[in-house]
Amino acid sequence: MMMMDGSMMTMMCIIMGIGLLLLIIAVGVTIYVVTRLLMRKYRVEDGPLLILKERYAKGQINDEEFNHKRKLLDD
Repeated sequence: MMMMDGSMMTMMCIIMGIGLLLLIIAVGVTIYVVTRLLMRKYRVEDGPLLILKERYAKGQINDEEFNHKRKLLDD
């Protein structure tokens, strides 16, 4: 069995630390990208419905028109 001296142990610890740091960065980037993609999808899909709700709240469209357009958006 080969004995390791102090410099070899230090080098192994540094390499393991760099590997752990790269793993943490990769997980962080993955979470960031997935979150951004999900948020973009949410905004794109709900954008027209939010505009419709705003127009209804401002009184620009009536109940009948709101319900009709909402059904169109749901399909």
